[in-house]
Order: sequence, then C-alpha cells, then structure tokens
Amino acid sequence: MTLPPWLESARATVDAMGSRLPHGLLIQGPGGCGEQLLAEHLVRQILSLVDDRPAREIAHPDLRWVATEDAAFIVVDQVRGISDFLVQRPQRGPRKLVVIDEAERMNPNAANALLKSLEEPPADSFVVLVTSASERLLPTVRSRCQSILVQAPSAQQAMQWLVQQGIDPTLARYFTLEYGSAPFHVLDAVEREQEPLWPALMQARSSADLAGLSERLRNDNLASLLARWLRIVHGLIRRTDGQSPPNREKMLAFADTAFDVYRAAQVNSGLNRQVQVERLLLHWLELDLPR
Repeated sequence: MTLPPWLESARATVDAMGSRLPHGLLIQGPGGCGEQLLAEHLVRQILSLVDDRPAREIAHPDLRWVATEDAAFIVVDQVRGISDFLVQRPQRGPRKLVVIDEAERMNPNAANALLKSLEEPPADSFVVLVTSASERLLPTVRSRCQSILVQAPSAQQAMQWLVQQGIDPTLARYFTLEYGSAPFHVLDAVEREQEPLWPALMQARSSADLAGLSERLRNDNLASLLARWLRIVHGLIRRTDGQSPPNREKMLAFADTAFDVYRAAQVNSGLNRQVQVERLLLHWLELDLPR
C-alpha cells in the first residue's frame, strides 16, 4: 500500500518504533488527511498482513476495527467487547490489535471502560485510537497513549495528489479550498457527486436566485455546508488586507454571523435550515467581494 506523500513523516515515526511500539497509540490529525490509512499501515506491520484490501474489511482473528457504524457514539458494550478480545491469546500470530476509529465518539462510559485495557494491557496486545478531535478524548485516555501527528498537506500538494487520483483539476481546486486541504474529504464529496460551493455562490450573486441556490444545497449537511462557506470567506478576508476598512469589516461581520449559525447547527438538529441559509445568502449579496 502506497501512502500519500504527506503521510511519509508519520509513517517513518511509526516504523521507527519497531519492537518498541507502545500498547496505546493515538493517531491524530485534522480529519480527511489519511489518518485511517496510517492506522491501516500500522495494522499491516503488526499483523504482517499481505492482503491488499483495506484492513478494516479483512476478517482476521487477531484484529478488531471498531467504528460508530453510523451511530452517534461508540458505546460501552463495544468497548467491553474489546477488553474481552484482548485478553484472549492470539490465534494466527504473536500479537493482537484493536483500532478504534473516530475515537472521540466514545461516550463517557465507553472511554472509562477502555482505560483498564490501556492501564493494564495484556501482553502482545495493542490499541490504536484514530481521531480528528483529540481534545474530546478523556485526558486519562490521551495520557496513556503515545501520539502520532498527521499533518495536512499544503493546498498545492493536495490538489496535485487529487488530480493524480483522476479528479478534474478545477474541481480539485474548488474542493481543496472548501475542505481545508483534506483530500479524503474531497474524494468523499466527489463520490457523492457534491456540487462545489464557490461557483454556486457566485452564480447566486449574479442572478440573485436565493431560493434556487437554497434548493440546490438542500441535501448538504448544514454544519458541513457552513464550514465550507467559512473557509471560502476566510480566504476572501485574507485578500482584503489592502482594501478599505468598511469592506473588510463587512467580511468579518459576515464570518462572525456564519460562525454563530455553524455553532448552532452543531448542537441543534431542529434549526430551520432554509431560514438560516437564505438569511446568510441575503447578507452574502451585500458584500463587495475582492477580485
């Protein structure tokens, strides 16, 4: 398995551990930058896998890959199953391994249940946590794991890699901005046939068709949509440095308003999506965008 070039530093760190690999490892990054790929590389190293399929899809008696399975949280019963699995003797090789993907989604009971396996790890067993929000993990869980940091690629590096994967260069450029140089989030967006936001926003400015744009965006998760919009706005703000203060202040005010809606969308699933989006679009039409 060939890893993207921006993962090479993290891969080298993992490989250098060799036989000194800690029982608890925390792979953390911004999300969408190949954190799971690095975990899969580690799985292949520890279990000596030669199967080319994604490690999470391989039925191996000494491997458990734990995820939310479209649920909101990883629950305590899943973690108790991990503990039971780790205390058993390996069946095919000398070591056993558990990967917990999106580890920040463990609820408090699940996180506390995991602590025992991290504090008193069975011999030749390993627990790998993968997260894009390590601050949401219990401090006691973080302290018992050695951290490996995955860095996001540069925008140029991300776009080049996406084009190598067959993504249209223009689409790669738009999505790299909107997803903050997170190439695997871009691949997911392309697979879902998602529309890039920037051309749609500019079209709305020229036609003033707010209802039409709102309808085109209706299938996008509101928090995700706003996160993409905010990245676009922050890029525009950086381009207003030499412009008159009134325009820069308007851009900053729009960013503040959009961020308030973004935070509300994260905690309130009942937020009236159409009202919020159309309110922001009205504000968007009033901005004098930098050229």
